[in-house]
Amino acid sequence: KRMVGKNDISKTSFANIQAKRITKEMVANVKEVDSAMIELRKVTDESENAYDKFLSGASEKSKQLHTNLSEVVNATADFARIGYDIDKASVLAEAAIIYSNVGDEIDSMDDASNSLISSMKAFKGFEADPMAIVDKFNEVSNNFAISSGGIGEALQRSASSFATAGNT
Repeated sequence: KRMVGKNDISKTSFANIQAKRITKEMVANVKEVDSAMIELRKVTDESENAYDKFLSGASEKSKQLHTNLSEVVNATADFARIGYDIDKASVLAEAAIIYSNVGDEIDSMDDASNSLISSMKAFKGFEADPMAIVDKFNEVSNNFAISSGGIGEALQRSASSFATAGNT
């Protein structure tokens, strides 16, 4: 018979603690995704098949963009809330997530989304290609003494004035 040593007990305890932590994280993640999907359902009117298809695509997108699924769903809901259908909102959400990942001095997904929304509303040509906005923000921040977050914030404050004045 083998005697149980102190190391065997500590390894078992560590494994149990880690299993509990992982289980808690999984439950929290499921709750976050469920909550995000509830928000998306509130602002869109799709079939169950469309939501299933969206969730499947959002899962793949979250892996590609190195973010969590609830963030993809929440970002999509943000754009759907202002009137975009689920397909267009998904494209816009992807651009916002990329912007929040690559842009400097962007504090949250909300900041990234709001910057894109303001820019698209002010400069109509970018609605078809939201990544062009992200590219331009990054290009300017790489070549001048301003961060892409700073550009986004400045445009949030001044975009409607630019549009009214006829600037492109």
